[in-house]
Amino acid sequence: MVWLRREDHEDRELRGLGPWATPSRNAGPRRLPEADDPLRTAFQRDRDRILHATAFRRLQHKTQVMAAFEGDHYRSRMTHSLEVAQMARSVARALRCNDDLAEAVALAHDLGHPPFGHVGEEALHAAMAAHGGFRHNAQSARIVDLIEDRYGHGHGLNLTFTVRTSLLKGRMPEGFPLSADLRPRPPMPFEAHLVDHCDKIAYLSHDLDDGLRAGMFAESDAATLRLWQLARSACGSDNRQRIVSEVASLLIHDLVETTDAAIAAAPSGGEPPRVQHGGAMTVMAHELLEFLRARFYRAPRVLAVMHEGAERIRTVFAALVAEPARLPPSAQARIERDGLHRATCDYVAGMTDRYLGRIAAAL
Repeated sequence: MVWLRREDHEDRELRGLGPWATPSRNAGPRRLPEADDPLRTAFQRDRDRILHATAFRRLQHKTQVMAAFEGDHYRSRMTHSLEVAQMARSVARALRCNDDLAEAVALAHDLGHPPFGHVGEEALHAAMAAHGGFRHNAQSARIVDLIEDRYGHGHGLNLTFTVRTSLLKGRMPEGFPLSADLRPRPPMPFEAHLVDHCDKIAYLSHDLDDGLRAGMFAESDAATLRLWQLARSACGSDNRQRIVSEVASLLIHDLVETTDAAIAAAPSGGEPPRVQHGGAMTVMAHELLEFLRARFYRAPRVLAVMHEGAERIRTVFAALVAEPARLPPSAQARIERDGLHRATCDYVAGMTDRYLGRIAAAL
């Protein structure tokens, strides 16, 4: 026999993973028990379910920073998630962590993002202030646990406990309706912290690229950044694309080296080491983030589109709450259990930017 069985992959993990990694055999239960797959580990199976989910496909038409109608070459939520997954897999493998788990979490981490990015999130959070609030990370867990019920058994994608808990990284609104076994929040696996940092690396580097492509700032402006200067020197090129790529590479390598040192220094059986950048890289990354906030995220051209999108969310949400008969049957079926406002929130949060526009125009 030459093909590898699931047990072979699991044995290889146990031999090769580091002390803070999460073996597939420790994935935790699924809410609905299932037979193991003969070829794939539990985390590989979770990754595949996420990749084939309707919610994942909708990410291709959800805004990252630049709206889809602005051009075909800007990042969407889907391309962002794919870039995070690629980085997370590389970082996890370098640190002898479970790269399948990191990839699964990265692919799912933005499933709950509503239309029009963070301003859309803020609009829904305000609309749900008296009903448990809204945050995209919490919504991601809700999607895989409940909304993406493609199998009709009421348990969503029926992912492993470890992947589900990994989606709860970040702030959680008081009263947000999570599955009972996720309250209070369990400890995060080490790989979830890796994904969180790779998320930041991805948006810092690709938003720098998209901002330049959109003409929001000039290359000479970006060249004032210390991280840009370091990247230019490291790659030995004045090519913009090469420099942006080197920015990501520098951030990734620093994360691996600094975290590896923390792992080596961590006492056995103690608290997990901290996933982090070195001091100098932390300062340069923050400088880049502040530059992007001032020159890209808060640019009038970007804000105008985002604020229009947020207004559409508020209009559509209010109209659907006032007339629940406008909701699709799948959303109406959840009203009795989840309440009208939560069922409406789930529906609006799942919309793509362009679908939200069509619904708003039809009101």
